[in-house]
Amino acid sequence: MPTPLGRHHPLLREIRRLRRDRRLRDSRGLLLAEGVHLALEALSRSEAIEAAFVASEPLANQPEGRDVLQRVQQAGIRAYEVAPEVLASLQDARAPQPVLLLIRRRRWSIEEIVSNAGAPPCIVLAWGIQDPGNLGALARTARAAGASGLLAVEPCADLFHPRTVRASAGALLDWPAAHASAQDARARLEAAPLRRLAAEPHRGRSYDALDLRPPLAIAFGSEGRGLPSELDPARWTRVRIPLARGMESLPVVAAAAVLLFEAARQRRERAAGVREGREPTITRGGDE
Repeated sequence: MPTPLGRHHPLLREIRRLRRDRRLRDSRGLLLAEGVHLALEALSRSEAIEAAFVASEPLANQPEGRDVLQRVQQAGIRAYEVAPEVLASLQDARAPQPVLLLIRRRRWSIEEIVSNAGAPPCIVLAWGIQDPGNLGALARTARAAGASGLLAVEPCADLFHPRTVRASAGALLDWPAAHASAQDARARLEAAPLRRLAAEPHRGRSYDALDLRPPLAIAFGSEGRGLPSELDPARWTRVRIPLARGMESLPVVAAAAVLLFEAARQRRERAAGVREGREPTITRGGDE
């Protein structure tokens, strides 16, 4: 049975601090996973769950909630019973959730992400994206498309803010992702044997005219500011998504979905062609 905790227990004060304080989360290598669906993802993927905080009665009133309780018990995870209103005070979620997991995350270096053993790698750069929800949704989209990792280029929202983790739908629990300074990101990526793309709304080659099968890095900027001018056009190929007349741009997550799933499609076709003894070709288009 979960150990009951009162509102002012020191452990709950510590969770409240972790929710608010990015530096504390970073220094301790911890993240908070809120809600039943994210808890189930974490219980399936992570072996580093430190503790579970639950409101047992509302959690047990739903089939997936009962599954969470059972799996927490079977895994021998420390579990604490917290009143629903107290549990809500520990969370960033707008709607109170009946479970909160404290998870120790793996720390990934820039070198590990750039040198990932993916075949071939596809690295996503979230360059200056300020909204945690957008950053989390970008991570979810990138992982769903088969990208090998993500660098959040500063200044950027926190990859491990509770809202980012929630919006990622579990993608950040066990996938290579890290923060990087703009200087470090440029230096490491420009030295790597990668094709480097900078997503722009109006400039560059059309995405469907590019060969996205080689090792790849794709930079996406914030919707307000876009990408920085210091990305050298000689080293970063501008790529755009043609839009219907009258439309200026796409949300960053939509743009990422278009480019990353096109890269995944080309790579699947290449793999199929290799198995069949042929090499698919990519139709080339000119710069606009």
